[in-house]
Amino acid sequence: MKKVIAKNGRKQVRAGKTARREGLLPPPVGTSDWVRFSRDSYCVDKTLILKDLIDSKSRVVLFTRPRRFGKTTMLEMIRAFYEDEESLFHDKNIWSAGEKYRKEQGKHPVIFLSFKDVKWNTFGESIKFLNALIAPCVGKFAKAVEALELEAERDRLLRVMREQGDETDLSLSLGLLSKAVHAFTKKLPVILIDEYDQPITSASTHGYYDEMCNFMRVFLSGALKDNRHCHIGIMTGVLRVAKEGILSGLNNPKVWTVFESEYSQYFGFTEEEVAEMARYYGAEDKMPEIKAWYDGYDFGGTEIYNPWSVLRYFDCHCKPDAYWLDTSSNDLITEIVQELPFKMERRLHALMKGETITVPMTKELGPYKLIRENENTLYALLVSAGYLKAVGPIDENGDCPVTIPNKELSQVFFREVVQKVRSFDKNGGISAVEDALRERDPFLFGKYLAAYLKESVSFFDTAAEGFYHGLVLGFIACFRNRFVVKSNRESGEGRYDISMRPLIEGMPGVVIELKAAEEETEDLDALAREARRQIDTREYTTEMLADFAAHGEKRDILKFGMAFYKKNLVVCKNLPK
Repeated sequence: MKKVIAKNGRKQVRAGKTARREGLLPPPVGTSDWVRFSRDSYCVDKTLILKDLIDSKSRVVLFTRPRRFGKTTMLEMIRAFYEDEESLFHDKNIWSAGEKYRKEQGKHPVIFLSFKDVKWNTFGESIKFLNALIAPCVGKFAKAVEALELEAERDRLLRVMREQGDETDLSLSLGLLSKAVHAFTKKLPVILIDEYDQPITSASTHGYYDEMCNFMRVFLSGALKDNRHCHIGIMTGVLRVAKEGILSGLNNPKVWTVFESEYSQYFGFTEEEVAEMARYYGAEDKMPEIKAWYDGYDFGGTEIYNPWSVLRYFDCHCKPDAYWLDTSSNDLITEIVQELPFKMERRLHALMKGETITVPMTKELGPYKLIRENENTLYALLVSAGYLKAVGPIDENGDCPVTIPNKELSQVFFREVVQKVRSFDKNGGISAVEDALRERDPFLFGKYLAAYLKESVSFFDTAAEGFYHGLVLGFIACFRNRFVVKSNRESGEGRYDISMRPLIEGMPGVVIELKAAEEETEDLDALAREARRQIDTREYTTEMLADFAAHGEKRDILKFGMAFYKKNLVVCKNLPK
């Protein structure tokens, strides 16, 4: 691979373990304006993607990558190449690639749309907002619109430009605009669409999926299907949703996901690029730390670092933190991740321990509304979104090994599981629960757990025992500095649900067995007693008692039988004699 470095014309200044800012270009944090930061900030040169796109001769291209992996910046760079002054590229790799590619610079007008903010509650609100997004694009080429020969087409685009367009006007606007630009400039426009999947994601979350899907199908087809007025259409997004139907009208668009090797080095930073950046900021000794926190992604066989987090790391004087988690996320992905603990409980625990697990996988997500019902699309969503890393290819059985990529991402799962516990903690709830355990009071413990249950879930969430298992694990995760928490471990003559081995003085051990009622008529008291009795009959305390003995500790063990139905909870400690 050709060595790619930042070309900045500044003297490099070493400053030991952290970068001294004097005399150095700053990392480009907080902007995707490629023209601006290519002049004023440290710029990693990714311009050779233009060479690959020109050589491929593809008419419609879709790149899917996680959020904050440089998709918008890449489109901004492509826009600048075709529209802005050539001097921006004289010191870039694309300029030294050959005359063939230099000739393409400045050759095509660009129509650029970003759908990243289409996050409205209703279809009507989304259409209104889309009109506001498209209007400036039409206004940019107002002279071309005015020159359209057909009055109906001209009037349609003028309504859109005045933000008075209806659904039909908007659905046809991109195709008509490319026609107008081509006719007026005698040049084929390039169409760039950022976050193409965001309108569908929002529609799926808020209940107007079918309407938005129908709109986007017409909108994209009009602009990109056999459009002789378009040089190339390039889209980016988080998810590949070809089976949605919104891309079904296009003629075999080239789709490049995280599984393909082509274009893999252009989104995110390669190890060579990060090492060069570390040298520039005088932080070569920090490479092991950067690797542990932000490396670990595998895009088509290329090792990739999270670019947003790496830039934030250098911007914050080499302080490691989970910077990616503070960025905005896809609503659908957030929902799915929050559901993980009870949908795929055992696999989640293995991932959180740093293990690699084999899961069902697909490159192509089906309809959004079915993602939660298909395990393979659920994992594909998490890989596409950057929460998990595929560490091997999808085999003939449709399985793929995955793991959590790095330290930063390991915090995603923990934070999502205990997110609501933290709000509970702010109100003093965790301290009260700790006191309840110290006082050996199962009913007070159950009271606080029941309060957390009522605040955290809806009736539609609650269903099976696995859900409550995940919920209780999330609840007690706040005690990770006071207890060693284990789940589904063999002890005695079976597997207990949860155990809490104390790490501080004065605390008892805890063994918890859970049951969930399927019908409202079931007796929760009897079910809780059954759970409590199971701890004794199957001798679930054996493992913990042996551990206490090995360390010369004399501690008691609380045995909690818990029974759930929707938001109702009963805790049983002592069995009747």
